[in-house]
Amino acid sequence: MAYDLNGLYTRIQRSLSSTPYMSLHALSARLGVERHTIEKAVKQATSKTFREMRNDVLLKHARSLLDSNPNQSIKEVAFKLGYRSQRSFSRFIKSSLGCSPKELRADLHFRPSPVGAPVRGKSAGSSSV
Repeated sequence: MAYDLNGLYTRIQRSLSSTPYMSLHALSARLGVERHTIEKAVKQATSKTFREMRNDVLLKHARSLLDSNPNQSIKEVAFKLGYRSQRSFSRFIKSSLGCSPKELRADLHFRPSPVGAPVRGKSAGSSSV
């Protein structure tokens, strides 16, 4: 059967958006499409493998959860993303970004002050000359 690969890719994105940890096998069953057809649609649309695309989606969701829920534990974030352990989630983040989830959260919350804003401890009109 011939598929509209662009339309299929849209359905894949929608499914991964709601369930980013979904496996290729589960996605295939949900959409009623063979795994290789899903892989072909993803490759055509993104030049990435299904796994690479899914990992990108997982990272996006991880960043969002870590940023928007600063009081939520790393373990809770890991479970929300479908990981069975905090350790495997931490390994995923470390191998993808080179930092721990805790470091990623800190980086997401570090917001440099806008250019021209006074620096802590100095008033806008003071000068050191």
